[in-house]
Amino acid sequence: MALILRIFHRSVFLFLFILTVQQIHAQRFRAGVVAGLNASQIRGDDTGGYNKLGFVGGLRGIIVLTDRSDLSIELLYSERGSKNDSQEPVDIEINLKYAEVPILFNYKDWYVEDGNYYRVQASAGFSFSRLLDATSAGSTSKYINETGNFTDNDFSFVIGGEFFFNRHLALGFRWNSSFNKLFKNDNARGKNSLRGYFLSFRTAYIF
Repeated sequence: MALILRIFHRSVFLFLFILTVQQIHAQRFRAGVVAGLNASQIRGDDTGGYNKLGFVGGLRGIIVLTDRSDLSIELLYSERGSKNDSQEPVDIEINLKYAEVPILFNYKDWYVEDGNYYRVQASAGFSFSRLLDATSAGSTSKYINETGNFTDNDFSFVIGGEFFFNRHLALGFRWNSSFNKLFKNDNARGKNSLRGYFLSFRTAYIF
């Protein structure tokens, strides 16, 4: 809980700082909020499909590079994991909660002259996530008593896109693929191959 509070306080401070800088240098810095839904899976846990749903939301800071490109950094609370779509013959659910920091390069196209904004945006970059909590449930789950062996840090590759309805409001999607394995226990054969993937669908409001 203390870690969550520290991350929250730092996120709020960064967001307020970006808003202040934005007012001073309106052409170079922007800020926003994002909220949406993750659909995730874990390769190697005997389940399949993006069946685990969870909340994702937080703050976004933007550094404008050119008319069509910018860099963005986000501070997110992100719920991921895995879940079998039916209880037979496998009944496993893994719940992972992260503080996530994606850093992305964004390129824009489809200029709307009347509104002075670009309608579509493609993004690519990397994300660092810090595990806040891990739980597991299910009659065939092998991880109920080993949630402490889920790795604290997760590094992933990110690609995605957004569609802007106006200068401020957008709908977007992302796909994340972890570089490192999610579980480590040298005495637990067959479990150390776990690797996470998730889709993210979100709305964004840019100030």
